[in-house]
Amino acid sequence: MKKKLLCFLLAAMLLLTGCGRRASSDPNSLIPESTRGKDVTRAKAADNYFSLNYNEDFSLNPILATNHSNQLLCDLVYENMVELDDNFEVVPNVLDAGLPNDTATYWTFTIDPGHVFHDGTPVTGQDIRYSLERAVATQDRYRGRFASYQGSGYDENHFYVTLGIGDTQFNKLLNIPIIKSGTMDDKPPMGSGPYDYGDYGKTLEAYEGYPGYNELPIKTIHLVSYSTADEILSNFEDGVIDAVTNDPSSYTNIGYSSSNEIRNFNTTNLHYIMFNEEGLIGRYSGFRQAMVYAFDRVNWAENLMHGNATAAAVPMHPACADYPLEYASQLSYNLDTCRIVLENAGIRDYDDDGELEYMSGTAQEIDVNFIVCSDSSAKTGVARRFAEDMASIGMKVTVRELTWEEYLTALEEGDFDMYYGEVKLRNNFDLTELLDPDSSLNYSRSIDTGYVAMINNYLACSASQRSAVYQQLCEYINTNGALISIGFEDQQLIVHRGVIRGLNPNLGNPFFDFQNWEIMLE
Repeated sequence: MKKKLLCFLLAAMLLLTGCGRRASSDPNSLIPESTRGKDVTRAKAADNYFSLNYNEDFSLNPILATNHSNQLLCDLVYENMVELDDNFEVVPNVLDAGLPNDTATYWTFTIDPGHVFHDGTPVTGQDIRYSLERAVATQDRYRGRFASYQGSGYDENHFYVTLGIGDTQFNKLLNIPIIKSGTMDDKPPMGSGPYDYGDYGKTLEAYEGYPGYNELPIKTIHLVSYSTADEILSNFEDGVIDAVTNDPSSYTNIGYSSSNEIRNFNTTNLHYIMFNEEGLIGRYSGFRQAMVYAFDRVNWAENLMHGNATAAAVPMHPACADYPLEYASQLSYNLDTCRIVLENAGIRDYDDDGELEYMSGTAQEIDVNFIVCSDSSAKTGVARRFAEDMASIGMKVTVRELTWEEYLTALEEGDFDMYYGEVKLRNNFDLTELLDPDSSLNYSRSIDTGYVAMINNYLACSASQRSAVYQQLCEYINTNGALISIGFEDQQLIVHRGVIRGLNPNLGNPFFDFQNWEIMLE
Protein backbone atom coordinates (compact mmCIF):
# COMPACT_ATOMS: atom_id res chain seq x y z
CA MET A 1 0.00 0.00 0.00
CA LYS A 2 2.86 2.37 0.84
CA LYS A 3 4.46 1.74 -2.53
CA LYS A 4 1.22 2.48 -4.40
CA LEU A 5 0.73 5.70 -2.42
CA LEU A 6 4.27 6.92 -3.10
CA CYS A 7 3.95 6.13 -6.78
CA PHE A 8 0.69 8.07 -6.95
CA LEU A 9 2.21 11.06 -5.20
CA LEU A 10 5.23 11.05 -7.47
CA ALA A 11 3.06 10.76 -10.56
CA ALA A 12 1.01 13.73 -9.36
CA MET A 13 3.92 15.94 -8.44
CA LEU A 14 6.89 14.94 -10.58
CA LEU A 15 6.25 16.09 -14.11
CA LEU A 16 8.56 13.65 -15.81
CA THR A 17 6.98 14.82 -18.97
CA GLY A 18 9.33 13.04 -21.29
CA CYS A 19 7.92 9.69 -20.11
CA GLY A 20 5.26 8.58 -22.52
CA ARG A 21 4.63 7.84 -26.17
CA ARG A 22 5.56 10.30 -28.89
CA ALA A 23 3.91 10.68 -32.25
CA SER A 24 7.09 9.84 -34.16
CA SER A 25 10.22 7.79 -33.62
CA ASP A 26 12.37 10.76 -34.64
CA PRO A 27 12.50 13.16 -31.65
CA ASN A 28 14.02 15.93 -33.74
CA SER A 29 10.96 16.00 -35.98
CA LEU A 30 8.80 16.75 -32.95
CA ILE A 31 10.47 19.91 -31.74
CA PRO A 32 9.31 23.07 -33.52
CA GLU A 33 11.63 26.01 -34.00
CA SER A 34 10.96 28.79 -31.52
CA THR A 35 10.21 32.21 -33.01
CA ARG A 36 10.36 34.07 -29.71
CA GLY A 37 11.47 37.63 -30.36
CA LYS A 38 11.19 37.39 -34.15
CA ASP A 39 8.98 39.60 -36.32
CA VAL A 40 6.37 37.82 -38.38
CA THR A 41 4.69 38.71 -41.64
CA ARG A 42 1.02 39.60 -41.44
CA ALA A 43 -1.36 37.13 -42.94
CA LYS A 44 -5.03 36.14 -42.79
CA ALA A 45 -6.70 33.28 -41.03
CA ALA A 46 -7.54 30.23 -43.10
CA ASP A 47 -11.27 30.83 -42.59
CA ASN A 48 -13.60 33.51 -41.27
CA TYR A 49 -13.72 32.11 -37.74
CA PHE A 50 -11.51 32.08 -34.69
CA SER A 51 -11.79 28.55 -33.31
CA LEU A 52 -10.42 26.66 -30.34
CA ASN A 53 -10.48 22.98 -29.53
CA TYR A 54 -12.67 21.48 -26.80
CA ASN A 55 -12.18 17.93 -25.53
CA GLU A 56 -15.51 16.46 -24.49
CA ASP A 57 -13.82 13.66 -22.56
CA PHE A 58 -12.35 16.01 -19.93
CA SER A 59 -13.63 18.52 -17.39
CA LEU A 60 -14.31 22.19 -18.13
CA ASN A 61 -14.16 23.01 -14.43
CA PRO A 62 -11.15 25.40 -14.26
CA ILE A 63 -10.04 24.08 -10.88
CA LEU A 64 -10.05 20.47 -12.05
CA ALA A 65 -9.17 20.81 -15.75
CA THR A 66 -5.97 19.02 -16.72
CA ASN A 67 -6.51 18.71 -20.47
CA HIS A 68 -4.51 21.39 -22.34
CA SER A 69 -7.32 22.28 -24.76
CA ASN A 70 -9.89 22.71 -22.00
CA GLN A 71 -7.50 24.71 -19.82
CA LEU A 72 -7.13 27.14 -22.70
CA LEU A 73 -10.91 27.64 -22.87
CA CYS A 74 -11.04 28.12 -19.11
CA ASP A 75 -8.55 30.99 -19.39
CA LEU A 76 -11.18 32.91 -21.37
CA VAL A 77 -14.23 31.96 -19.28
CA TYR A 78 -12.71 32.48 -15.81
CA GLU A 79 -10.57 35.17 -14.22
CA ASN A 80 -7.57 34.45 -12.05
CA MET A 81 -7.33 36.08 -8.65
CA VAL A 82 -3.98 37.57 -9.72
CA GLU A 83 -1.77 37.01 -12.76
CA LEU A 84 1.98 36.44 -12.99
CA ASP A 85 4.12 38.03 -15.67
CA ASP A 86 6.93 36.15 -17.41
CA ASN A 87 9.35 37.23 -14.66
CA PHE A 88 7.13 35.60 -12.00
CA GLU A 89 5.99 38.95 -10.58
CA VAL A 90 2.40 39.53 -9.50
CA VAL A 91 0.04 41.44 -11.79
CA PRO A 92 -3.09 42.55 -9.87
CA ASN A 93 -6.41 41.38 -11.29
CA VAL A 94 -9.50 40.66 -9.17
CA LEU A 95 -7.21 40.96 -6.15
CA ASP A 96 -4.40 43.47 -5.77
CA ALA A 97 -0.87 42.32 -4.89
CA GLY A 98 -1.79 42.20 -1.21
CA LEU A 99 -0.02 43.20 1.99
CA PRO A 100 1.46 40.73 4.51
CA ASN A 101 1.82 41.41 8.22
CA ASP A 102 5.27 41.59 9.84
CA THR A 103 5.63 37.79 10.01
CA ALA A 104 4.00 37.24 6.56
CA THR A 105 1.56 34.81 8.17
CA TYR A 106 -1.48 37.04 7.55
CA TRP A 107 -2.29 38.65 4.20
CA THR A 108 -4.77 41.40 3.34
CA PHE A 109 -5.92 41.76 -0.27
CA THR A 110 -8.17 44.47 -1.71
CA ILE A 111 -10.92 43.25 -4.06
CA ASP A 112 -11.39 45.14 -7.33
CA PRO A 113 -15.13 45.99 -7.42
CA GLY A 114 -15.36 45.99 -11.23
CA HIS A 115 -15.68 42.24 -11.75
CA VAL A 116 -19.02 40.47 -12.17
CA PHE A 117 -20.07 36.92 -12.91
CA HIS A 118 -21.86 35.98 -16.09
CA ASP A 119 -25.19 36.11 -14.24
CA GLY A 120 -24.58 39.79 -13.39
CA THR A 121 -23.73 39.31 -9.70
CA PRO A 122 -20.49 40.85 -8.36
CA VAL A 123 -17.43 38.79 -7.49
CA THR A 124 -17.18 38.91 -3.69
CA GLY A 125 -14.83 37.73 -0.98
CA GLN A 126 -17.13 34.78 -0.44
CA ASP A 127 -16.57 33.64 -4.03
CA ILE A 128 -12.81 34.08 -3.72
CA ARG A 129 -12.71 32.10 -0.49
CA TYR A 130 -14.86 29.36 -2.02
CA SER A 131 -12.59 29.13 -5.06
CA LEU A 132 -9.39 29.08 -3.00
CA GLU A 133 -10.66 26.33 -0.73
CA ARG A 134 -11.75 24.23 -3.71
CA ALA A 135 -8.23 24.62 -5.12
CA VAL A 136 -6.69 23.70 -1.75
CA ALA A 137 -8.78 20.53 -1.72
CA THR A 138 -7.89 19.33 -5.24
CA GLN A 139 -5.69 16.27 -5.56
CA ASP A 140 -4.23 17.06 -8.94
CA ARG A 141 -3.81 20.50 -10.51
CA TYR A 142 -3.01 22.48 -7.35
CA ARG A 143 -1.78 19.65 -5.16
CA GLY A 144 0.77 20.85 -2.61
CA ARG A 145 0.64 24.50 -3.65
CA PHE A 146 -1.22 25.61 -0.53
CA ALA A 147 0.43 23.42 2.12
CA SER A 148 0.81 26.40 4.47
CA TYR A 149 -2.78 27.66 4.04
CA GLN A 150 -4.77 27.65 7.28
CA GLY A 151 -7.87 29.69 6.53
CA SER A 152 -9.34 32.84 5.02
CA GLY A 153 -11.96 35.51 5.59
CA TYR A 154 -13.45 38.50 3.84
CA ASP A 155 -15.47 41.65 4.13
CA GLU A 156 -17.08 43.83 1.45
CA ASN A 157 -13.78 45.15 0.11
CA HIS A 158 -11.07 42.80 1.36
CA PHE A 159 -9.93 39.19 1.38
CA TYR A 160 -7.78 37.83 4.23
CA VAL A 161 -5.57 34.73 4.37
CA THR A 162 -3.87 33.07 7.35
CA LEU A 163 -0.79 30.88 6.82
CA GLY A 164 0.93 28.34 9.04
CA ILE A 165 4.38 29.66 8.12
CA GLY A 166 5.43 33.08 6.92
CA ASP A 167 5.59 33.57 3.16
CA THR A 168 6.21 37.01 1.69
CA GLN A 169 5.60 35.54 -1.78
CA PHE A 170 2.30 33.84 -1.05
CA ASN A 171 0.53 36.20 -3.45
CA LYS A 172 2.41 34.51 -6.32
CA LEU A 173 0.44 31.33 -5.63
CA LEU A 174 -2.92 32.98 -6.31
CA ASN A 175 -2.98 32.82 -10.10
CA ILE A 176 -5.92 30.45 -9.76
CA PRO A 177 -9.40 30.79 -11.30
CA ILE A 178 -12.46 32.18 -9.54
CA ILE A 179 -15.79 30.38 -9.70
CA LYS A 180 -19.03 31.53 -8.11
CA SER A 181 -19.67 30.21 -4.62
CA GLY A 182 -21.71 27.01 -4.66
CA THR A 183 -21.16 26.19 -8.36
CA MET A 184 -18.25 23.73 -8.08
CA ASP A 185 -20.46 20.82 -9.16
CA ASP A 186 -22.14 22.71 -12.00
CA LYS A 187 -21.16 21.81 -15.56
CA PRO A 188 -19.56 24.23 -16.01
CA PRO A 189 -19.22 26.42 -12.88
CA MET A 190 -20.12 30.12 -13.16
CA GLY A 191 -17.23 32.37 -14.20
CA SER A 192 -16.48 36.08 -14.62
CA GLY A 193 -14.03 36.01 -17.53
CA PRO A 194 -14.24 37.85 -20.85
CA TYR A 195 -16.28 35.06 -22.46
CA ASP A 196 -19.21 32.87 -21.48
CA TYR A 197 -20.48 29.71 -23.08
CA GLY A 198 -22.99 30.49 -25.80
CA ASP A 199 -24.31 27.39 -27.45
CA TYR A 200 -22.63 25.10 -24.92
CA GLY A 201 -19.80 23.14 -26.48
CA LYS A 202 -20.06 25.12 -29.74
CA THR A 203 -19.23 28.79 -29.04
CA LEU A 204 -17.84 31.24 -26.51
CA GLU A 205 -19.56 34.63 -26.56
CA ALA A 206 -18.03 37.90 -25.33
CA TYR A 207 -19.59 38.91 -22.01
CA GLU A 208 -20.85 42.50 -21.95
CA GLY A 209 -20.28 42.80 -18.21
CA TYR A 210 -16.56 42.18 -18.53
CA PRO A 211 -14.55 45.38 -17.83
CA GLY A 212 -12.64 45.12 -21.11
CA TYR A 213 -15.59 44.03 -23.25
CA ASN A 214 -15.26 46.83 -25.82
CA GLU A 215 -11.58 46.01 -26.40
CA LEU A 216 -12.04 42.28 -26.99
CA PRO A 217 -10.67 41.35 -30.43
CA ILE A 218 -13.61 39.13 -31.37
CA LYS A 219 -17.13 38.61 -30.06
CA THR A 220 -17.66 34.95 -30.93
CA ILE A 221 -15.13 32.15 -30.59
CA HIS A 222 -16.14 28.91 -32.26
CA LEU A 223 -15.43 25.57 -30.61
CA VAL A 224 -14.51 22.36 -32.38
CA SER A 225 -14.02 19.00 -30.73
CA TYR A 226 -11.06 16.75 -31.39
CA SER A 227 -9.51 14.37 -28.87
CA THR A 228 -6.49 12.68 -30.43
CA ALA A 229 -3.11 14.29 -30.98
CA ASP A 230 -3.22 13.54 -34.71
CA GLU A 231 -6.65 15.17 -35.07
CA ILE A 232 -5.59 18.30 -33.20
CA LEU A 233 -2.37 18.62 -35.21
CA SER A 234 -4.09 18.08 -38.55
CA ASN A 235 -6.89 20.54 -37.87
CA PHE A 236 -4.52 23.17 -36.50
CA GLU A 237 -2.31 22.93 -39.58
CA ASP A 238 -5.45 23.15 -41.77
CA GLY A 239 -6.56 26.35 -39.99
CA VAL A 240 -9.64 24.80 -38.33
CA ILE A 241 -8.08 25.34 -34.88
CA ASP A 242 -6.41 28.74 -34.42
CA ALA A 243 -4.46 28.52 -31.14
CA VAL A 244 -2.97 25.68 -29.10
CA THR A 245 -0.58 25.27 -26.19
CA ASN A 246 2.31 22.84 -26.31
CA ASP A 247 4.88 21.32 -23.98
CA PRO A 248 7.83 20.65 -26.31
CA SER A 249 9.60 18.33 -23.86
CA SER A 250 6.56 16.17 -23.17
CA TYR A 251 5.09 13.09 -24.81
CA THR A 252 2.12 15.41 -25.49
CA ASN A 253 4.28 17.39 -27.93
CA ILE A 254 2.81 16.55 -31.34
CA GLY A 255 5.09 18.28 -33.77
CA TYR A 256 3.69 21.66 -34.76
CA SER A 257 5.40 23.12 -37.79
CA SER A 258 7.97 25.86 -37.33
CA SER A 259 6.11 27.82 -40.02
CA ASN A 260 3.68 28.79 -37.25
CA GLU A 261 4.26 31.57 -34.75
CA ILE A 262 5.52 30.01 -31.54
CA ARG A 263 5.67 32.08 -28.34
CA ASN A 264 7.56 30.44 -25.51
CA PHE A 265 6.79 31.32 -21.91
CA ASN A 266 8.65 30.51 -18.71
CA THR A 267 7.54 27.84 -16.28
CA THR A 268 8.55 26.49 -12.88
CA ASN A 269 9.13 22.98 -14.28
CA LEU A 270 12.59 22.19 -12.90
CA HIS A 271 14.89 19.50 -14.31
CA TYR A 272 17.31 18.34 -11.62
CA ILE A 273 19.62 15.61 -10.34
CA MET A 274 19.52 14.12 -6.83
CA PHE A 275 21.35 11.33 -5.03
CA ASN A 276 20.68 8.33 -2.86
CA GLU A 277 22.43 9.58 0.27
CA GLU A 278 22.29 6.09 1.75
CA GLY A 279 24.08 4.56 -1.25
CA LEU A 280 27.68 3.37 -1.43
CA ILE A 281 28.92 6.46 -3.28
CA GLY A 282 25.97 8.80 -2.79
CA ARG A 283 26.58 9.02 0.93
CA TYR A 284 29.85 10.93 0.32
CA SER A 285 29.14 14.67 0.28
CA GLY A 286 32.41 15.33 -1.57
CA PHE A 287 31.23 13.16 -4.46
CA ARG A 288 27.88 14.95 -4.56
CA GLN A 289 29.56 18.38 -4.43
CA ALA A 290 31.78 17.54 -7.39
CA MET A 291 28.80 16.54 -9.55
CA VAL A 292 27.55 20.15 -9.49
CA TYR A 293 30.21 20.90 -12.12
CA ALA A 294 29.61 17.77 -14.20
CA PHE A 295 26.49 18.76 -16.17
CA ASP A 296 26.50 20.94 -19.27
CA ARG A 297 23.32 22.91 -18.68
CA VAL A 298 23.73 25.14 -21.74
CA ASN A 299 23.97 22.10 -24.03
CA TRP A 300 20.80 20.74 -22.41
CA ALA A 301 18.85 23.96 -22.98
CA GLU A 302 20.09 24.87 -26.45
CA ASN A 303 20.62 21.49 -28.08
CA LEU A 304 18.84 18.69 -26.23
CA MET A 305 15.80 20.89 -25.51
CA HIS A 306 16.12 22.68 -28.87
CA GLY A 307 16.09 26.13 -27.27
CA ASN A 308 12.86 25.43 -25.38
CA ALA A 309 14.41 25.70 -21.93
CA THR A 310 16.53 27.96 -19.74
CA ALA A 311 19.69 26.70 -18.08
CA ALA A 312 19.83 27.41 -14.34
CA ALA A 313 22.62 26.39 -11.96
CA VAL A 314 20.37 27.00 -8.95
CA PRO A 315 16.70 25.99 -8.59
CA MET A 316 15.20 29.41 -9.33
CA HIS A 317 14.31 30.62 -12.79
CA PRO A 318 16.90 33.14 -14.09
CA ALA A 319 14.04 35.47 -15.12
CA CYS A 320 13.38 36.14 -11.41
CA ALA A 321 14.77 39.33 -9.93
CA ASP A 322 16.20 37.35 -7.01
CA TYR A 323 18.19 34.88 -9.12
CA PRO A 324 21.81 34.99 -7.78
CA LEU A 325 23.51 35.36 -11.15
CA GLU A 326 27.06 35.89 -9.92
CA TYR A 327 26.91 32.93 -7.55
CA ALA A 328 25.26 30.70 -10.15
CA SER A 329 28.01 31.47 -12.65
CA GLN A 330 30.50 29.88 -10.24
CA LEU A 331 28.68 26.55 -10.62
CA SER A 332 29.06 26.29 -14.40
CA TYR A 333 30.01 23.07 -16.17
CA ASN A 334 33.74 22.46 -15.69
CA LEU A 335 35.25 18.98 -15.67
CA ASP A 336 38.58 20.24 -14.31
CA THR A 337 36.80 21.70 -11.28
CA CYS A 338 34.82 18.48 -10.92
CA ARG A 339 38.02 16.43 -10.88
CA ILE A 340 39.71 18.74 -8.33
CA VAL A 341 36.71 18.56 -5.96
CA LEU A 342 36.74 14.76 -6.24
CA GLU A 343 40.45 14.64 -5.43
CA ASN A 344 39.96 16.96 -2.44
CA ALA A 345 37.27 14.57 -1.24
CA GLY A 346 39.68 11.63 -1.43
CA ILE A 347 38.24 10.19 -4.65
CA ARG A 348 41.21 9.49 -6.92
CA ASP A 349 43.09 6.77 -8.79
CA TYR A 350 44.77 4.91 -5.93
CA ASP A 351 45.99 1.87 -7.90
CA ASP A 352 47.06 3.60 -11.13
CA ASP A 353 44.57 1.67 -13.26
CA GLY A 354 43.16 4.81 -14.86
CA GLU A 355 39.93 4.68 -12.82
CA LEU A 356 38.92 6.60 -9.69
CA GLU A 357 38.33 4.88 -6.37
CA TYR A 358 37.11 5.97 -2.95
CA MET A 359 38.49 4.82 0.39
CA SER A 360 36.34 2.67 2.63
CA GLY A 361 38.94 0.75 4.60
CA THR A 362 40.59 -0.03 1.26
CA ALA A 363 40.27 1.54 -2.18
CA GLN A 364 36.84 0.77 -3.65
CA GLU A 365 35.97 0.78 -7.35
CA ILE A 366 33.23 3.22 -8.40
CA ASP A 367 30.32 2.36 -10.69
CA VAL A 368 27.65 5.08 -10.40
CA ASN A 369 24.11 3.73 -10.88
CA PHE A 370 22.33 6.62 -12.67
CA ILE A 371 18.62 6.14 -13.46
CA VAL A 372 16.59 8.18 -15.95
CA CYS A 373 13.16 7.74 -17.51
CA SER A 374 13.72 6.35 -20.99
CA ASP A 375 11.02 8.12 -22.99
CA SER A 376 12.63 11.58 -23.04
CA SER A 377 15.47 12.01 -25.50
CA ALA A 378 16.59 15.19 -23.71
CA LYS A 379 16.87 13.46 -20.34
CA THR A 380 18.61 10.36 -21.67
CA GLY A 381 20.88 12.68 -23.66
CA VAL A 382 21.94 14.41 -20.45
CA ALA A 383 22.61 11.08 -18.75
CA ARG A 384 24.66 9.69 -21.66
CA ARG A 385 26.74 12.87 -21.96
CA PHE A 386 27.39 12.76 -18.21
CA ALA A 387 28.57 9.16 -18.42
CA GLU A 388 30.95 10.04 -21.27
CA ASP A 389 32.33 13.04 -19.36
CA MET A 390 32.88 11.01 -16.22
CA ALA A 391 34.65 8.31 -18.21
CA SER A 392 37.05 10.99 -19.48
CA ILE A 393 38.18 11.69 -15.90
CA GLY A 394 38.25 8.03 -14.85
CA MET A 395 34.85 7.47 -13.24
CA LYS A 396 32.53 4.71 -14.43
CA VAL A 397 28.83 5.58 -14.71
CA THR A 398 26.17 3.02 -15.67
CA VAL A 399 23.12 4.75 -17.10
CA ARG A 400 19.89 2.81 -16.66
CA GLU A 401 17.21 4.08 -19.03
CA LEU A 402 14.00 2.81 -17.43
CA THR A 403 10.32 2.81 -18.28
CA TRP A 404 8.12 5.01 -16.09
CA GLU A 405 7.00 2.03 -13.99
CA GLU A 406 10.56 0.71 -13.62
CA TYR A 407 11.78 4.21 -12.73
CA LEU A 408 9.19 4.61 -9.96
CA THR A 409 10.09 1.22 -8.54
CA ALA A 410 13.81 2.05 -8.52
CA LEU A 411 13.14 5.33 -6.68
CA GLU A 412 10.93 3.58 -4.15
CA GLU A 413 13.42 0.82 -3.47
CA GLY A 414 16.51 3.05 -3.45
CA ASP A 415 18.00 1.17 -6.39
CA PHE A 416 20.09 4.08 -7.67
CA ASP A 417 23.01 6.35 -6.81
CA MET A 418 21.74 9.31 -8.84
CA TYR A 419 18.43 10.05 -10.57
CA TYR A 420 17.23 12.57 -13.14
CA GLY A 421 13.95 14.14 -12.11
CA GLU A 422 11.51 16.85 -13.05
CA VAL A 423 9.13 18.65 -10.73
CA LYS A 424 6.72 21.54 -11.00
CA LEU A 425 7.85 23.91 -8.26
CA ARG A 426 5.51 26.38 -6.63
CA ASN A 427 5.56 29.89 -8.09
CA ASN A 428 7.67 31.09 -5.16
CA PHE A 429 10.32 28.42 -5.88
CA ASP A 430 9.72 26.65 -2.59
CA LEU A 431 11.88 23.49 -2.46
CA THR A 432 10.15 21.85 0.50
CA GLU A 433 8.81 18.88 -1.46
CA LEU A 434 12.29 17.89 -2.60
CA LEU A 435 14.34 18.57 0.54
CA ASP A 436 12.06 18.03 3.54
CA PRO A 437 13.00 14.68 5.15
CA ASP A 438 9.28 14.04 5.75
CA SER A 439 8.26 14.67 2.13
CA SER A 440 7.00 11.77 0.02
CA LEU A 441 9.30 13.06 -2.73
CA ASN A 442 12.45 12.84 -0.61
CA TYR A 443 13.92 9.94 -2.54
CA SER A 444 17.39 11.09 -1.55
CA ARG A 445 16.78 9.62 1.93
CA SER A 446 18.28 12.79 3.40
CA ILE A 447 17.58 13.33 7.10
CA ASP A 448 18.93 16.88 7.23
CA THR A 449 16.24 19.12 8.77
CA GLY A 450 18.37 22.19 8.13
CA TYR A 451 16.92 22.53 4.63
CA VAL A 452 13.41 23.14 5.96
CA ALA A 453 14.61 25.84 8.35
CA MET A 454 16.50 27.64 5.58
CA ILE A 455 13.60 27.32 3.10
CA ASN A 456 11.21 28.77 5.67
CA ASN A 457 13.65 31.61 6.32
CA TYR A 458 13.76 32.34 2.58
CA LEU A 459 9.97 32.33 2.31
CA ALA A 460 9.51 34.63 5.29
CA CYS A 461 12.23 37.18 4.59
CA SER A 462 11.55 40.65 3.18
CA ALA A 463 11.91 41.45 -0.51
CA SER A 464 15.07 43.44 0.18
CA GLN A 465 16.71 40.42 1.86
CA ARG A 466 15.36 37.74 -0.45
CA SER A 467 18.21 37.48 -2.94
CA ALA A 468 20.88 37.20 -0.24
CA VAL A 469 18.87 34.72 1.83
CA TYR A 470 18.12 32.59 -1.21
CA GLN A 471 21.83 32.50 -2.08
CA GLN A 472 22.57 31.28 1.46
CA LEU A 473 20.07 28.47 0.90
CA CYS A 474 21.75 27.57 -2.39
CA GLU A 475 25.19 27.60 -0.78
CA TYR A 476 23.94 25.21 1.89
CA ILE A 477 22.41 22.92 -0.75
CA ASN A 478 25.63 22.88 -2.77
CA THR A 479 27.90 22.47 0.25
CA ASN A 480 25.99 19.29 1.00
CA GLY A 481 25.59 18.36 -2.67
CA ALA A 482 21.89 17.75 -2.13
CA LEU A 483 20.42 18.85 -5.45
CA ILE A 484 21.84 19.78 -8.85
CA SER A 485 19.71 22.17 -10.85
CA ILE A 486 19.80 21.68 -14.64
CA GLY A 487 17.22 24.29 -15.65
CA PHE A 488 13.61 25.10 -16.43
CA GLU A 489 11.63 24.04 -19.46
CA ASP A 490 9.49 26.40 -21.52
CA GLN A 491 5.95 25.89 -22.70
CA GLN A 492 4.44 27.39 -25.84
CA LEU A 493 1.44 29.20 -27.23
CA ILE A 494 1.23 28.47 -30.97
CA VAL A 495 -0.87 30.37 -33.53
CA HIS A 496 -0.80 30.67 -37.30
CA ARG A 497 1.97 32.95 -38.44
CA GLY A 498 0.88 36.56 -38.95
CA VAL A 499 -2.77 35.97 -38.03
CA ILE A 500 -2.57 37.31 -34.46
CA ARG A 501 -0.76 40.24 -32.87
CA GLY A 502 -0.36 41.08 -29.20
CA LEU A 503 0.46 37.64 -27.78
CA ASN A 504 1.69 37.90 -24.20
CA PRO A 505 1.45 34.39 -22.68
CA ASN A 506 2.63 33.63 -19.18
CA LEU A 507 2.60 30.98 -16.52
CA GLY A 508 -1.02 30.18 -15.66
CA ASN A 509 -2.63 32.12 -18.51
CA PRO A 510 -1.49 31.80 -22.14
CA PHE A 511 -4.37 34.17 -23.05
CA PHE A 512 -3.17 36.89 -20.67
CA ASP A 513 -4.13 40.39 -21.89
CA PHE A 514 -6.43 38.90 -24.53
CA GLN A 515 -8.29 42.20 -24.98
CA ASN A 516 -5.14 43.62 -26.58
CA TRP A 517 -4.85 40.89 -29.20
CA GLU A 518 -5.50 41.70 -32.85
CA ILE A 519 -7.00 38.81 -34.83
CA MET A 520 -6.98 38.89 -38.63
CA LEU A 521 -10.04 37.30 -40.25
CA GLU A 522 -10.93 37.13 -43.92
